Amino acid sequence: MSEFDIKKIKIHEGKNDTDLIKNIIKETESDDPFYILDIEDIIEKHKLIVEKMPRVVPHYAVKCNPDPTVIQTLAAMNANFDCASKQEIQLVLKMGVSNDRIIYAHPGKAPSHIKFAKKVGVEKTTVDSKSEILKLKKLYPESKLLIRVALDGSADQCGVNFSEKFGCEVTTEAIELMEYMKNLKMTLLGFCFHLGSPCLDTSSYGKGIKVCNNLINIAKTMGHIEANVIDIGGGIQGQDTDYLNKLALSINDALKHVDPEIEIISEPGRYYVESAFTLSACIIGKKTIKKDDNIEKFYYVNDGTYGAFIEELLDIKHRIPNSLYCQSNKMFVSTIWGRTADPYDILVKSTPMQDFEEEDWMIWKNMGAYTSSLATTFNGFIPASVYPFIRKSSLNYVLNEMKNNIH
Repeated sequence: MSEFDIKKIKIHEGKNDTDLIKNIIKETESDDPFYILDIEDIIEKHKLIVEKMPRVVPHYAVKCNPDPTVIQTLAAMNANFDCASKQEIQLVLKMGVSNDRIIYAHPGKAPSHIKFAKKVGVEKTTVDSKSEILKLKKLYPESKLLIRVALDGSADQCGVNFSEKFGCEVTTEAIELMEYMKNLKMTLLGFCFHLGSPCLDTSSYGKGIKVCNNLINIAKTMGHIEANVIDIGGGIQGQDTDYLNKLALSINDALKHVDPEIEIISEPGRYYVESAFTLSACIIGKKTIKKDDNIEKFYYVNDGTYGAFIEELLDIKHRIPNSLYCQSNKMFVSTIWGRTADPYDILVKSTPMQDFEEEDWMIWKNMGAYTSSLATTFNGFIPASVYPFIRKSSLNYVLNEMKNNIH
């Protein structure tokens, strides 16, 4: 288990998020955007998902948010990790995580990254084609493979779809890959899928488990005796307890029909971090636009779609901010523009919201997923900083929890 370093973490008591944000602005004397990170939120999420689905071993999807404090916190709790590159594997190993707690979950890997995985002993990885299997046969014959099958949640309940890019067809291609692996004497560890992100279609997880369980039965008849893992992927959201209860019901019910010897793993990313991060961005400009008899407010803030708001650009999220200093009952149709010179850098377009003042700060909650990990330095702007915090009354409790192997 890695050790938890609290030197860089703000410890406080009796302050709410607003107080913390105001203190950071005062201390730094900066108008750059920043996040606050609630460490306890991540820890509680880990406890809850293990409690709700005790048979499923979560592997945190590092791609969602590779913030070192997030990785360190989960590593200290003996969590497992889903990595998609050499760099992500390096980050997780640096935090003291053993190689057997990592799955290299990417069906299209660069040869140099495969060689690195072999060097550090990360054996579990995913494939969806003969060419990838052959590549691993040549570079890492000891690797243990999960075949990724193409399954989707309901189109109207999923954000980003992955099956067009990744995954093989279930009824014929998966069988062909099993036969190919058998001929090459490669180890088939099991099967995996990813329904999309975020995925609100909880019933599809149970259906995916059934598909993979049937494939494991077929694999064993073909002589793949080590096939004993089902990976249900990610896409799990973390803001809604009712959603998690429905998800747990779907998964736990499906697992009643799966041999207890079969290992079940998941790859949640946004579940862990979405609600743990709150973003603050300063209003650096304001205009009043008159169109016929209508008035629209334009605000310019120091973050944008090249920073924390890629999901706005992809039309996945439409997040309305709150004011840090100037709550107002006045409502105007408003547009929030990002800080770059790109006219497509738009956070909110022509939407009713409260009136804001220039030099006020806009506050967005639930900003931990696919925000900082996708931020760029376009136009020379640096990504937002992160300030982790924990309440003093919770610190000892949290550290004690971290000493236990939750799994």
